Amino acid sequence: MDPKISFNLECRIFATKSRFPWFLHTEVVDSDTMNYKDLLDEIMRKYPCSYGEVVKMYYYCAESKSNIEVCCDQDLVNMFQKNASIKTCHISIAHYDPSTNPPAIPLWDVTYAKAVEIPCTSSMPAPTQSSDEPSQQPEDDDKYLQNPEPENEYVGVDEEGMYIDLGPQAQGNVDQEDDYVPETDSDLDSNSESDGSDDEMVEDNAPPHTAEVVYDKVDPPMEVGSIYPNMNVFRLALATHTIKNEFEIDIEHSEPGRYRAYCCGRIEGCKWRIHASTMGDNKTVKVKKNPHLHECHSTRRKGQVKGATKHWVADIVRDWLVDNPRLTPKALQQRIKDEFKVWVHYKRVYHGKELAMTQLYGDWRESFDNLYRFKKQIEESCPGSLVVIDHHTINKKIRFNRLFFAMKPCIDGFLQGCRPYLAIDSTFLTGKFRGQLCVACAVDGHNWMYPVAFGVIDSETSENWSWYMEKLKEAIGTPLGLTISTDCGQAIMGVVSEVFPTAEHRECTWHLVQNFKKRYTGKVFDDHLWAASYSWNTYMFEKHYKAMAEAKPEAVEYLQESHTKLWTRSQFSTLSKVDYVTNNLAEVTNKWVKAEKAKHLDDLLDSIRQKILIKWNQRRKIARQMDGKILDHITKKLREQTRNLDIDVITSNDNVAEVVARGGSSFRFVVNLDERTCSCRAWQVSSIPCKHAIAFITSIRNEKLEDHVDHYFSVEKFRAAYEGTIPAIPDKSMWPKADHGFFMHPPLLKSTAGRRKETRYKGYSEGGRGNKGRHQCPICHEYGHHWYTCKDGDPADIAAMLADRGLPKRKKKQVIPASTVTSIVPVSAPRMVFPDLGLTPPVRKKRKSSSTTPKAAKKKKSSTTSVRSGQGSNQPDHMPLSIMMPSVEVADKEENQEAQKQVAGHVKKNNRKPDVIGTPAMGTRSKSDL
Repeated sequence: MDPKISFNLECRIFATKSRFPWFLHTEVVDSDTMNYKDLLDEIMRKYPCSYGEVVKMYYYCAESKSNIEVCCDQDLVNMFQKNASIKTCHISIAHYDPSTNPPAIPLWDVTYAKAVEIPCTSSMPAPTQSSDEPSQQPEDDDKYLQNPEPENEYVGVDEEGMYIDLGPQAQGNVDQEDDYVPETDSDLDSNSESDGSDDEMVEDNAPPHTAEVVYDKVDPPMEVGSIYPNMNVFRLALATHTIKNEFEIDIEHSEPGRYRAYCCGRIEGCKWRIHASTMGDNKTVKVKKNPHLHECHSTRRKGQVKGATKHWVADIVRDWLVDNPRLTPKALQQRIKDEFKVWVHYKRVYHGKELAMTQLYGDWRESFDNLYRFKKQIEESCPGSLVVIDHHTINKKIRFNRLFFAMKPCIDGFLQGCRPYLAIDSTFLTGKFRGQLCVACAVDGHNWMYPVAFGVIDSETSENWSWYMEKLKEAIGTPLGLTISTDCGQAIMGVVSEVFPTAEHRECTWHLVQNFKKRYTGKVFDDHLWAASYSWNTYMFEKHYKAMAEAKPEAVEYLQESHTKLWTRSQFSTLSKVDYVTNNLAEVTNKWVKAEKAKHLDDLLDSIRQKILIKWNQRRKIARQMDGKILDHITKKLREQTRNLDIDVITSNDNVAEVVARGGSSFRFVVNLDERTCSCRAWQVSSIPCKHAIAFITSIRNEKLEDHVDHYFSVEKFRAAYEGTIPAIPDKSMWPKADHGFFMHPPLLKSTAGRRKETRYKGYSEGGRGNKGRHQCPICHEYGHHWYTCKDGDPADIAAMLADRGLPKRKKKQVIPASTVTSIVPVSAPRMVFPDLGLTPPVRKKRKSSSTTPKAAKKKKSSTTSVRSGQGSNQPDHMPLSIMMPSVEVADKEENQEAQKQVAGHVKKNNRKPDVIGTPAMGTRSKSDL
């Protein structure tokens, strides 16, 4: 984009139904090409308004210090001209109900707008501040418990270009109703007979045409002499020609050797007609006659396009699907409309996409049986690789169940050149089979992603994860110091300890935090939870843990009960030499294969093999160019850390010293060069010298930092990781035939409600669906809590709601018999050790249940319930509570007193004054009353 005509737009979006007064949006636009409608549509697509709301746009004029409304393109041009010197425009957009007055748009304060990059959470717009007053950044819920040091979990993926010139490489694909109307393939089939007109078949005695025929697929020519490879291609090209030129045709004669058609406007006087036939090779088609130009009116605005059959759609979208097979029929429908200015029915686009996918990647049903051919090809090309296909029989049909795939070079490279650390996770497939792609990924000395093994399962169950882990163990064994990192899924959490009993099992802190923040909030957790996870030694971990325990004991009790795997550096072993506290490594790998997930399974595995082949080849070239002992990026990092160290070194002997901070700080650490240890534990866990060790090493003459780095970061280990060669194999049409003796059918597809999803649902903290899906309190209309725990609502409304609905019943926990428990955690498996702080655990009060009510009261309560719901009486079901309450009080005075006690107990628990039980509710009723 030309910087002379580009402008930075800072937009405030005011929404009437949002809990924020506005949202801040920043965008860079081209002032020459941007118009008012496109700008407003683009912003509203990201921040959509409700149905029926009116949208208005204003820009801030610094000269008049006022907001000027933008209604047309000329107003937009004036805005760009007034801000041409600073290249920044401040815009306010408000959407509101037309029955109400427009909201008051506060003037922009440029200093405040640039300082704040998140929506304000106060109930009123931010006040204008003078330039000499410091601007206070409001607190944002989305920033709560965010990772303060995300750079510590960094993983390299496509960084080979920093060493070598990659050149053009095939890096894989790039990321990304009405009733059914049957297709009318009138341009492919016709029963009309020839009338013997002058368009008779013309004999062409030309020699066979063997050269490749090339034509413009977007605007194919139809002049006399135009050549096409075969009759089917000509028909599709003619359909494209008619759609581009906005007319329709009727077929006069169609057979494999000749084709005649005329314009549908012939009755209105249009003389356009065309005749084409095959040449001497009986294959190539040539346009023989097209004597007249098209003269009738346009047919673009008709409801249905005659020539846009599913075969035409398949021909058009085939190239688009090669670039991105994840394109949905809806996206293809819109792209066809943008390209050809016609609207094609969704069902026709859907069938056209299915036809194109079959033409590109083969039949979906046969792709599962083709996995055995892929297995045989890999075993022949790369002996020692592991391709395991599991199947089961359903209704006397052998169907695909799950799969494991690991190549010999990846296994050997992991065992010989990588640290014994594996991040394991799964991601859902986006093709017709919506299973899960399992990934086991390691990390090399350069902190680059190193895929080891893949798998395909139908769902994340304990049985499937156990099968995958068993195959992984068969492939890699149990290397010394093996560490496995997973998310907080219950299925995989129990399986790791079962299959790898001696491995160190780490739990992703990010997933732990997402579960934690649903239950507990407070600044104390924002300050200490992540800090506890990143603590190198026990002292710092206990310090942060104690701060949280003192503020809310039930929060740390939840951590002790639900998160017993290792999630703090202070308890990591010193064997794996990886200090990651999150499972980001597996997430990066999932994103790396995202573009391939829509393919058939045989193509998916082949694409993954090809992506690994490209990586191995590039990194092998890099390894050959390297010299020295330790990888260059480690050496550069250590040399950068040697500067600005305000640390004093007090030597005890040649290899032991006390390292003390200058300026009267209390910390002091002991560094031992022989044992490569520091009392801060950072050196032992990461195997790279910490700043205390660096201070000691650099104080010794002729001592090299590279001599104190673990061998996992050596050039030798890096070369060993990529020493093996990934096999190069032909396309699947030339794979050897398998002799498995049966046809493997595809798995049974699970029926789901709604349209099939292409992307996973993002949580509220990830900026996904906003408040959609979150529970809204009917009392205060805020999100995240229920009415019976509401602290901001009117006590009278809560009391009325309690009288109408009663206290919620607790769900009974499912008790699993001891005989069915198969997951036994060995004693040798490391688990989280929580400090004993001597805190008294909170006493949980049991909620009063209806079982304590006297039998007589129960009887009377059931009778009053029938009166309230309208059963056995002439009162309607929708009668307001304010009308029914007096009859309840008269019918059962004893029950009303019991209800008063429950309300008083609930109100006392929430520190409110008790209210009268007869206060009318807010028009809310339970579903059982409807």
